[in-house]
Amino acid sequence: MQEPTTTPPPELDEQSQQRVLRSFRLSRIILPVLLGMAAVGYLFYRQFDPAQFRAIEWTGHAIFWIILAFIVLIVRHLFYSLRMRTLTGFSWSKCIELIILWEFSAALTPTSKGGPFVMLFVLTKEKLSAGRTAAAVFYTMVCDSGFFIISLPLLLLIYGPPMLYPGMKTYSDVGLASGTFFVTYALMFSYWSVLVFLLLIRPRYAKVALHWLAKRPFLKKYAERLDLLGEEFALAAEEMHRQGWRYHLGVIAGTVGAWTSKFIMINCLIIAVVPTTPLDGGTQAFIYARLVAMFIIMAFSPTPGGAGLAEMALVGFISDYVPAGIGLVVALLWRGMAYYGYLLVGAVVVPAWVTKIVKSPES
Repeated sequence: MQEPTTTPPPELDEQSQQRVLRSFRLSRIILPVLLGMAAVGYLFYRQFDPAQFRAIEWTGHAIFWIILAFIVLIVRHLFYSLRMRTLTGFSWSKCIELIILWEFSAALTPTSKGGPFVMLFVLTKEKLSAGRTAAAVFYTMVCDSGFFIISLPLLLLIYGPPMLYPGMKTYSDVGLASGTFFVTYALMFSYWSVLVFLLLIRPRYAKVALHWLAKRPFLKKYAERLDLLGEEFALAAEEMHRQGWRYHLGVIAGTVGAWTSKFIMINCLIIAVVPTTPLDGGTQAFIYARLVAMFIIMAFSPTPGGAGLAEMALVGFISDYVPAGIGLVVALLWRGMAYYGYLLVGAVVVPAWVTKIVKSPES
């Protein structure tokens, strides 16, 4: 159900809108590409083994699994589009286009920034109603964080400390990877709990609390933003509570399917490069669990789209399945398809969308 047309879509302030538009600039592609090249150069210098690379058999087996990885990438995009379609009611083609915009922007900004602002900006420009826009932004945050908050403890119960990093035997082995994991998980759990409480359990508290904060003298500079956020929380909660089970099922299914596909894609690439990788469910499930742990450690990456950091992290996290000398190959295949691929597609789609939607006289 759409809300009354008298309720205008929420608007970002001019400064925030300009920040989002700057995140769409094609010139911003240069930095992540340079960071990625620097990481690849470092890995090539330190770890690349020509003998092991020549030993890779680029046979039908490798080609099959690489093609399968690409298909899984497409499936992931469709799952994200399913979630967007459920949240917005837009057509499939429009949702596919919007996900490209989102992925392109995510590739050009640090993973800890930009997502909610970009979605709010894009949906506002697409003239989506206020309630649906707010629900789309906050429900997406709840589901993406919730996937990790819920799945990680379950996976740790099954696999224990070795899941976090190769060679880790106990949780007291607190190195950089494990220490970062627990800190990141604690931060993610904290803000996820707040969102769930304010959106699903006690939505009226959000508006009251944020309006109270807006009146504090030391937050005077942010008063307008806090008041707006309170209104958006109220709109989102109202929209989410009026929807039926099909709506919530579609959003959750889209989230789980998209994240699961993201990790399975890397499983496929590992099998392609290392044909001796066991194909049994237990081994593949463990690799999947390790990748989930890797992504939560990268959740607050300071580099655009995790450029540079992601390539180096993957090589380390899969080192007990892929020899270090050729881990670089898996990283290049993965980032080439799932990261630089979106940069290329976005470079075509984004300028057309900005010209049509943002700069057109009707917008």
